[in-house]
Amino acid sequence: MAIAVVHAAGAAVGGVMAPAFYGALIETGSRWMLTGGYLLAAALMLVAAATELRLGVDAEGQPLEAISRPLSGR
Repeated sequence: MAIAVVHAAGAAVGGVMAPAFYGALIETGSRWMLTGGYLLAAALMLVAAATELRLGVDAEGQPLEAISRPLSGR
């Protein structure tokens, strides 16, 4: 449930912020500003990829119980 809530919140923020951000960049009429916006987005994706490489868990094909301690168990 927590994963779904975080994903939904991220999608909502991105769905509202990205069009407004890129719309403002397009309104400037500067190709360099728009290019900078795309470069910023690419840099954010690289930070996300590095974070996943550092903190990610090999979870493919495994049930959640196999990769995580239950909250009630200590």
